[in-house]
Amino acid sequence: MFKTIKPNQLHASVVNLLGVQFPHCDPRILHAPGECEFCDLHKEWQYLRQMWGIAFTGYQPEEKELPDPATHARGYDNVNAWSGNKAKP
Repeated sequence: MFKTIKPNQLHASVVNLLGVQFPHCDPRILHAPGECEFCDLHKEWQYLRQMWGIAFTGYQPEEKELPDPATHARGYDNVNAWSGNKAKP
């Protein structure tokens, strides 16, 4: 069983109203705690990734973990191809 309708889409202005900025140019990238000073500013997102069982950027999923969206979309070798997406220790 599945839904045949698309969910409502939020406009980017909602994010701007909240004053939230993604840590990298690709909003799917989120590095593990302690690996990137930009991602470490979003501890709540890192916590949610762990609770939801989603691998961090650059990590291979283990057991029942879901793959990192950025790595899944771009491939393990290409996820850091642009310097704006690399972890900054």
